[in-house]
Amino acid sequence: MIAEGVPLPYLYRLTPPTDQHELAGLEFRALTGDVEPPPRLHGGDYRTEGTARIAWARVGVDVARAAYAGECSRLLAMGADLEGMLAGARKLSLRMERFRVRVRKLPGVDEPGSQEIERLVANAITGHPDLTRPAIELIVHAEPGRWLLGELVSRAGRDWRGHEQRPHQYSSALPPRIARAMVNLVAAPGDTLIDPCCGVGTVLVEAADMGVHAIGCDLNPRVVEQAAGNLCHHRLRADLICADGRDLHGRFDGAVLDLPYGQSSRRDEDVCRGLVARAVEMARLVAVVTVGDMSEALTAMGAQLLGIAELPKGGIVRRVHWARGRVD
Repeated sequence: MIAEGVPLPYLYRLTPPTDQHELAGLEFRALTGDVEPPPRLHGGDYRTEGTARIAWARVGVDVARAAYAGECSRLLAMGADLEGMLAGARKLSLRMERFRVRVRKLPGVDEPGSQEIERLVANAITGHPDLTRPAIELIVHAEPGRWLLGELVSRAGRDWRGHEQRPHQYSSALPPRIARAMVNLVAAPGDTLIDPCCGVGTVLVEAADMGVHAIGCDLNPRVVEQAAGNLCHHRLRADLICADGRDLHGRFDGAVLDLPYGQSSRRDEDVCRGLVARAVEMARLVAVVTVGDMSEALTAMGAQLLGIAELPKGGIVRRVHWARGRVD
């Protein structure tokens, strides 16, 4: 057990948009294997766009494919202020060659300047820095009342930023960053993922980009062609099927469903529930986006609910339901 208030050995720097912090928490759990939701992310105000938050974990993982975790570092030293952190670093008698120090400051930390902090940290280490091609990166995370020094383990890519540009768009399609986070909830590179109502292929693009074998299905042949066009535009590959997703068969590591909203007929609701029920039967893990709360419905289908994240957009709140399916 870790004593209350004592950080775990690995720290993650998260920078979710203001309305996506709950999904960032779910993705963090999926990437690190934590079974419990993390406490409210330390540092920053969720009302301030782009402010970094720190989350702690027992393991350090590669965040290259993450949507929200920008960096993972192994904690070396900490203190209530700069001097306290430097004192902790000196006690370690650190010896490093070809290292570089980077500084991340939250609002409220003005002095000293970043270059001075870098110099002071470098002076606490025996060895030679390399600012051009470092073999080791050290990260200083400074916030009022807490200064952290960590050794970088991994850093996220930002390939999803270019995925907004595609020949075929759909007004209610998921943004690439949210789609990437949902893929991370249910699949890892090398896994197989099914999207039973793939639309123009937003989820398929993110999955294929991360090395996940993606299979998309849609009843509308024109939409399937558009999904193929978007995949080709980004030079990515996925299997596409023109069929009713409720008729699919097979076993998959993960399933992602972005259900249509704004539909009011009972028939549309039945179709959506049928798609989700089929996904629960076929996949080990399931992520479903819908306007309504599907918690009870998922449980009735035999799924184990792992978490829910709300995604406000204008006057609508969409919900990401993360669940364990019926496939062992």
